[in-house]
Order: sequence, then structure tokens, then C-alpha cells
Amino acid sequence: MSQLLKNIATGFKALLPGGDEQPVTVFEGDSPFHHIIIRDEGPYRTMYFSGPGGEEAETAINRQDPGQVVFEYPGLMLTALALARGRRILLLGLGGGCLPGLFARFMPERELTVVEVDPLVEELARTYFGFEPGPNVRLVLADGRDFLAGQPPAAYDQIWLDAFSGDYVPPPLSGLAFLELCRDRLVPGGLLAQNLHRSRTSVFQDQLKTTQAAFGTFLALEGRRCGNAVVLARRPERPGGQTSWRPAELLAAVKNFGPRLGPYDLTEELRKAKAFRLDPQARVIP
Repeated sequence: MSQLLKNIATGFKALLPGGDEQPVTVFEGDSPFHHIIIRDEGPYRTMYFSGPGGEEAETAINRQDPGQVVFEYPGLMLTALALARGRRILLLGLGGGCLPGLFARFMPERELTVVEVDPLVEELARTYFGFEPGPNVRLVLADGRDFLAGQPPAAYDQIWLDAFSGDYVPPPLSGLAFLELCRDRLVPGGLLAQNLHRSRTSVFQDQLKTTQAAFGTFLALEGRRCGNAVVLARRPERPGGQTSWRPAELLAAVKNFGPRLGPYDLTEELRKAKAFRLDPQARVIP
């Protein structure tokens, strides 16, 4: 019998076949940043952050098949690799280490730096989810905004934002000043990828408006089995330039990259692109 993970607040909706077994809590504790719970439900192990809005699922693995990607959003994020050149990628937010694990297995030629603010999250990712840095994956324990501010201009080809605190992205990682910092740390033509969820509609709209203010046009990929949207934005090749997101050009880029990446068909992921209409009441987050 199937069990639906309680994960609406983060936009993760994964139908996990857990049999008749009752969930077992294998860890529960506090850090300065989160109250964290890890539960086994059948073959699935899930990390939750607990807050005023309830429990939010952050990551999950199939303990019987560690190669299975349980949540949908990593495929949306990985599409960014086909749409921008370069090998230096920065990821803010570790979770259970799903995205770094995909890099280690399928993209050894890319250099990934992961920044995580919470030492307990790192410990749990290693102990319960099998995360280990590798030759092309480096982990830094630091505040993401402070780390980025300390990097030189044009330090990265891509910056990926996959950090959550409570029921949404932490405010220091969501405002205009921060997105402008991300833009300035990207090379010309570099790509920003933000993992957002749409459960808080007004906040989601504000984030789209803020992305537009910092980067101009953007591309949103909407999950079909989850409440996530991955928003891609590019630093213009030259000052004042705008990015074209023409479908034919995007499909050609994916074809040139190679349509499959590990368990994902990037052509199918790209077809999840959606034109979100900005709410006239949306505001730019400072």
C-alpha cells in the first residue's frame, strides 16, 4: 500500500511505496538552524525539517536502490548543465547530498563546490544518506551568502540555489541584493538555477519578480509530480543584453549536450518549461 510523504510545504510530492511497515524515526535532533527528523518508511529514508508550518521533506533515498532519484526536481536542475558552458559550479545547500552524488557519478569533468551552513546537516548526510565528497565535489561549511561575497567576480560558470529553511528559501538567499551578487559572480553567459516551490504563491511570485529585476528574462521549469519550479536566469554576455529562451535553441543545446544524463532524459525535462505570468501585485524583494 502506498504512502504519500508529508511534504506539501517544500513542494516535494513523492508517492513512496512503503508497504505495510510503520515509519521508524532513526534520528531526531536540533541544530542552531533546524529541527531535523530522519524516518525510514519501507525502503525509503527521508530527511525532514520541522518548523511552525509542520514537517517539510528535504531529501529522500531508496535504501534498497541508492541509484534511484526519488524526487523530481534534480532533473529540472540538471537541465542547466546543457544550457551553459563551463565546468565550475557552485551549489548552495547540501540536504542529503542527492545533487552532489549525481555530479560524482555522472559528471566527473565538472567541478562542484557545495556550501552548507549547518554542520549537523553534513553529518547526517554522511551518516544516513551516504554522502561523501569526491575528486570533483568539494564541501565547504560556511554561510552561503558570506562565501559568495568572498569570491572574485566571474568565479563560476553556474550557481545553483537549493537551500531551504522552514517552509521557504532563507531571506538572505532570496532578495535582489543577493541575486545581483550571484549575477556578478557568474561569468558572462553564466547561468543561475533556483529551486523554488510554489505552495506560497505570493512569495513565489515575488521571487520571480526579483529574478527579473536582477537578470531580465528567465526560464521556469515546472515539476509535474511535485510543487517545485526551477527558475533559470543567465548573466548577459554583454552589459544591457538580454537572454533568448527560444524553444528550438534550447532543444538544440540539449541535443548537442546529449539528451540523457544518468536517470534523466533532459529533453523531457526541458518540455516542462512554463511561462509564469507575473502577478501585477508582485514586488521586488530588497
